[in-house]
Amino acid sequence: MQLQPQEECVTFLVTRILACYVQLSQLPTLRPCTKVNGIFEELVHLCCYTLDEDVTEKVLRHPSIVDIVTPLRRLCSSGEYQLEAHWTERVLESGGQKEANFMFFEFPYYTNYLDLVRMELDALASVTRGGQPRRFAVLGSGPLPMTSLCISQSFNDDGDAVVVHNVDRDARAIANSSALCRRLGYRLEQVSFQCAEVEDKTLDLHGFDVVYLAGLVGTTSEQKRHIVAKVAKQMGPGAMLLLRSAHSMRSLLYPVRSHSHHVVYLLPPNANS
Repeated sequence: MQLQPQEECVTFLVTRILACYVQLSQLPTLRPCTKVNGIFEELVHLCCYTLDEDVTEKVLRHPSIVDIVTPLRRLCSSGEYQLEAHWTERVLESGGQKEANFMFFEFPYYTNYLDLVRMELDALASVTRGGQPRRFAVLGSGPLPMTSLCISQSFNDDGDAVVVHNVDRDARAIANSSALCRRLGYRLEQVSFQCAEVEDKTLDLHGFDVVYLAGLVGTTSEQKRHIVAKVAKQMGPGAMLLLRSAHSMRSLLYPVRSHSHHVVYLLPPNANS
């Protein structure tokens, strides 16, 4: 029996996604190299196809895909961490401040982050009262705090002062990202750092206008719901919580965040973000 075009598409996607998963899971390390980069590039490309909803649902509900979703997300999280750590090392190993900034801007997804952050800031400006937010906290900032630095750069273009506080539970990520920002020329009053878990009593978010929750914080929807509930209790009155999540085929890369809280603005990213 000849397969219909839709069935052929589903079969192709499932087969290739499974192949990527198997290859990644068998690698001794996910540090950036030609092989690792190639597999992740193919996986991201597969998950960014513009598909009919029926095709998407059939792929996501395919038994073989359902079985690997959680471990695949863990691999993607580890791969992203390794990429950021690798690039931070490259920046720190470069020459002076000028050379470090040049290397930082060469990060493959720098433009994607900058475009996404500017869209998010525009969205925040449209729903906040009393002017543009100035104090930000980024939870899950990682070893390469792209979101934080893109926030600072977006405001610096206008000559406005902004404070960004980076929080991550990984002490090494905090140490490296703090060293990176010093190398790039940022001052502590502009970009600060804290190693903490969401549950830590030392994490005080009351003084921030906006709290970012990175897409890689929490590997399941249930974990994300728990984290959001904790974070919301630590925020001040009128503060905004900005969540990065995934939808459609990209939910294979990042866990989906269900909207159990009041959503004031839902911002779909562009095709490249």
